[in-house]
Amino acid sequence: MLRELHIRDFAIIEELQLEFAPGFNVLTGETGAGKSIIMQALDLLCGGRASPDNIRAGAEEAAIEGVFELALDEAKALATLGIDAGEDLHLRRNLSRTGKSRVYINGAAGSVGLLDQIGLALIHVYGQHEQSLLLRPESHLELLDTYAGHTDLTAAMAAAYGSLQAAAGRLERARGGRDAARQRLELVGFQLQELDAAAFQTGEDEALRREKDVLAHAEKLLQICQQGEEALYAGDDAMSAGLARVSAQLRDAARVDPAFGEMIDLLATAEAQIQEVADRLRAYAGKISFDPERREAVEERWTSLQRLTRKYGGSLESLLRTREELSAELETLQGDSADVESLERAVSAAGGAACEAAAALSDSRRRKASQLAKSVTRELQSLGMKGGVFTVVFADIPHSGEPWSALTRSGGDALEFHFSANVGEPPRALVRIASGGELSRIMLALKVLTAGRGEASTLVFDEVDAGIGGTVADAVGARLKDLGRARQIFCITHLPQIAAGADHHFVVEKRVRQGRTVSAARPLDRDERIGELSRMLGGERDAEAARYARRLVAARREAEHHRPKP
Repeated sequence: MLRELHIRDFAIIEELQLEFAPGFNVLTGETGAGKSIIMQALDLLCGGRASPDNIRAGAEEAAIEGVFELALDEAKALATLGIDAGEDLHLRRNLSRTGKSRVYINGAAGSVGLLDQIGLALIHVYGQHEQSLLLRPESHLELLDTYAGHTDLTAAMAAAYGSLQAAAGRLERARGGRDAARQRLELVGFQLQELDAAAFQTGEDEALRREKDVLAHAEKLLQICQQGEEALYAGDDAMSAGLARVSAQLRDAARVDPAFGEMIDLLATAEAQIQEVADRLRAYAGKISFDPERREAVEERWTSLQRLTRKYGGSLESLLRTREELSAELETLQGDSADVESLERAVSAAGGAACEAAAALSDSRRRKASQLAKSVTRELQSLGMKGGVFTVVFADIPHSGEPWSALTRSGGDALEFHFSANVGEPPRALVRIASGGELSRIMLALKVLTAGRGEASTLVFDEVDAGIGGTVADAVGARLKDLGRARQIFCITHLPQIAAGADHHFVVEKRVRQGRTVSAARPLDRDERIGELSRMLGGERDAEAARYARRLVAARREAEHHRPKP
């Protein structure tokens, strides 16, 4: 669950520090106070898209930090991402004017992509976008699988379908791509032969470059060595002879004054170093070759390696990786040229396994679909839709050829949610008849029914109260309260009927400070909460509104007291 949230210099928020608890949390406030800004900051903390426009005017950087208290299954999920978080996870995201983000995960640098994966495991936001999923029939299958707990069955189906696709791919290449495969096989074989014939070694190109340069300037280098040796040691006026004379004079002087002894030692060191340089120049000169055949061989080898790197790209190091890739491809191509009949048998076996996995998944789906329809219908009626009926309709998928030809990674089912809001009216496709308020309640019903089934432990409901009011709002609040028993729930609402049932109530306020508008949020105590509910009731905190607000809170507590434990 989200335990702490810290926002700095984001939109109209200057500095905001909030602490949260488990259960049902609501955020209320006037329209435009900044409730959606807090949710937007939370979305960015979980990998959402950022913009420099989010940074508060006058600031160079915005920062969002969050501390999550992890359940065991969340810690395990993060471990698969390479994050050893323990019981707590600290996330921080800094946004700069350049448009770049800096991400820190438990103090270590991370990426926005990794942050997005973490966010999927920890928090889920349900707003208008989430409701729009109900308008996409292809998402209905996933919602049913979530309700039914089909994790193992869908994983088995995906694995069987992957095996079928791989087998079918090999067969297709063997059947229709014989010529192309043969040509590719010849090309890969030639390329491997060319690379093997080069017999190059890592770093060889650099060694050849140095030798090539030496051979090209051999005469000049020999002249430098000879002149250097003569100047230092071998010539009549060599430096070593002059130093020897000075050294003899200093030894004479040292007999008079021992202070010259240190100079003699320094000069002896210089003589030794000059001798060393002269010896090295002589040795280097002795290795210089004017062999035109060697120079031609080096040039030819250098040119050959350069041609290979230009042809295959990169460097000699990358050529080694290219050779490994070509070798693996050659092995695959040689395997693909196997007997077509054996590949057909492999496809048939994989297809049979995929059909069995699809049948097991489909049988369970049809059983669970009936349960889901009854449960959602019951939830909708408790949410004020007395005539509401929810059904799951399966469609036949036409196919030609083999029985597995119509399968997908999700199995062999196509289904769509149907809905009727009025008694006596037959259910019709949800995408064609449901209003925004109805979609909101259907999604809430689905979330109540799937709570505790592998979803993120923190759920955020934004605009769940769209298009509802009165007793329907009472029912929605009760369901969010129920959902808060299994998950940490955040809800942005304008309805006092929903806010009255919250375990924790935060108010978001906008005010002017030092000539600038700032948004802030704070938790409410009991009296402050009554005042906020009074405002939401339209009573501007008058006595009558306050009395009604107290009755509303008391009614929610009484209902909760009599509600059966989960």
